[in-house]
Amino acid sequence: MSKKAIGSLLCAMAIAAFAALAAPAVGADVPNGTKGEIVKVDAAKSTLTVHTQSGDKTYMIAPTTQIVGPRGGIVHKRLQDPRFHAGLHVTIVGAGTSASQVLLGVDHKAKSGDAATSKTTAGFRGDSAAKGEAAKTEEAADDNDNEFPGKIKSVDADKNILVVTLLTGKDHSFMVGSEAKLTIGARVSQKGLSDPALKPGATVTVVTEEGGKKVAEVKVNGPRGTRRGGMRFRSNLGGGGNN
Repeated sequence: MSKKAIGSLLCAMAIAAFAALAAPAVGADVPNGTKGEIVKVDAAKSTLTVHTQSGDKTYMIAPTTQIVGPRGGIVHKRLQDPRFHAGLHVTIVGAGTSASQVLLGVDHKAKSGDAATSKTTAGFRGDSAAKGEAAKTEEAADDNDNEFPGKIKSVDADKNILVVTLLTGKDHSFMVGSEAKLTIGARVSQKGLSDPALKPGATVTVVTEEGGKKVAEVKVNGPRGTRRGGMRFRSNLGGGGNN
């Protein structure tokens, strides 16, 4: 082999090695959280065990822990939600064993009916009817996630469009009709999307009606976040995307 060929080979190997080091593996600890699969859910003890690249880890789920569904909505039933089951992909944000955020992934197996995904149907994993029922249960749970916290990316008052970067890091466009309520802190605004408080970077919570389609209210929060039931919303915005 010529010196030129050897040099080209070594260069290619070096580039490949660098790329392997630069690309985070699935389940690796990355700046936006630790990715893995749920191993066990213990709602009574408020713990969630997740299989990560470095092994199984058990996280404490405090009352202040934000639990976010696949579409970016707040999960109100928390660990009691039927979407929590072994095998579901999640992203955990926090320090040590304390989780400040739990981001649920989309259960593609449930949507296709390839596997049972509900704890209520755990004894019927071979029954296709039960699998379909599990998928419907999780779709209904998705529809119940009707509060979408995030930060405003853009506002188009003429077209009634509000684009919000959700906690999942994805951008979502909301159609905000004239009947939607606009709350600025403790006051109600009558200016709609033309209100100057609705500016890029402002922290908001978009509340939709059942099914997550029609916007019922837009809450503009203070710079330090807002509280709902004693829970402070914390943003973990990492990137952009389009739903």
